[in-house]
Amino acid sequence: MAQSARQLEPDVPPRSDEDAAEQSPAGVARSYDFRTGSELSREALSQLRVRSDRLVTALGRIMNAYLDSPVRFEAESVGGVSLEGLMGAAPAQCALGLVALTGALPPMLWVLDQELVGPVVGRMLGGPPEPIERPATVLEAALLRRFIQELVDVWATSWERLARREPTAGEVLTEATQLRGKMRDGELVMLTLSAEIAGVGGRMRVALPVAAAQRLLGDEEPVEERPPLDVERLQQHGERIVVPVSVELHRMQIALSEVTKLAAGDVIALGKPIGDPMVVCVRGKPKFLAQTGTTDGRLAAKVIGTTANGGG
Repeated sequence: MAQSARQLEPDVPPRSDEDAAEQSPAGVARSYDFRTGSELSREALSQLRVRSDRLVTALGRIMNAYLDSPVRFEAESVGGVSLEGLMGAAPAQCALGLVALTGALPPMLWVLDQELVGPVVGRMLGGPPEPIERPATVLEAALLRRFIQELVDVWATSWERLARREPTAGEVLTEATQLRGKMRDGELVMLTLSAEIAGVGGRMRVALPVAAAQRLLGDEEPVEERPPLDVERLQQHGERIVVPVSVELHRMQIALSEVTKLAAGDVIALGKPIGDPMVVCVRGKPKFLAQTGTTDGRLAAKVIGTTANGGG
C-alpha cells in the first residue's frame, strides 16, 4: 500500500538552493551556493559585468565613427574558464590578440570570431565588409592589431586602473593552439560580447587571467596612506641589502664616425667644467652629487648633496 501511494506522488523536480532559500521559514538556516564558476568572488564578477556594460556603451559610440559604419555591441556574460577550455572552445579560425599589461601582470586576450575579421579589415581599408574564410595575412594581422589597440584604449578611458597598466596590443594569433607558451596555464575570466559590424554579427571575447583581474579590481593602497619609511629599521638591517652604486664623470654624444676612428692616445674633450660635481647613481638612477678625490691612495667620491629628483 505504501508503494502504491509513493507511485501516485507527483514528479516534482528537486529544488535549487535559491528555491530553498525563498521557501524556508524565517529564522531557519538556509543553504546557499557560494560557487561562482570562477576563483573570483561574486562581487568581483559583478564589478567586471559593470565594466563590460560600460565598455559596450563606449564601443558603440566610438567604433561607429572609427569604422565609418553602423556597429552594435552587447554584453552577454562574465564567467570563469580554463586556458584549455578556451582553446578547446575557440573556433578553428579566429583572431586572438595578446594585450600586454605593465606591472608584471599577465597579458589579457582579445578574441574576435572569424565572422568579424572580414568586416573589421574591410572597413579599416575603406572597403566592403566581405568575409574572410582563411587565416589572416600579415597585413590583415597588423590591421587587427590596430583595431584591438583601439578597443583597449576605449576601455581604458572608462577604467582608470586599466589605463595605469598601459594596455598594449601585441601579437595577433590565428589559431588557438598558438596560445601555448604565450599565456600561463590557469583560470581566465571571460567577458563575452556580441557584436554587429556593418550588418555582420559575431562575438568578441575578452579573457583576463585571474591574477590580472584581481589586481585591476582590488583596492590599491593610496599613496598618501602608505606607512612612512622606517629609516631606523632600514639602517639596522641595511647591511644585508646590496645595491649597485656608480659615479658618473660625464655623459655626452659623439658621431659614430668619430667613434670608429678612436685609437690609443686620442683625447676625448668632455666639455665639463673642472669644478662641476659628479653624479652618484643608485640602481642606475641619479641620487646624489659628489666631489671626487682620494682615500688611502684610491679614488673616492664625497657626497655633497642630492640631485633634483634624488631626494625621495
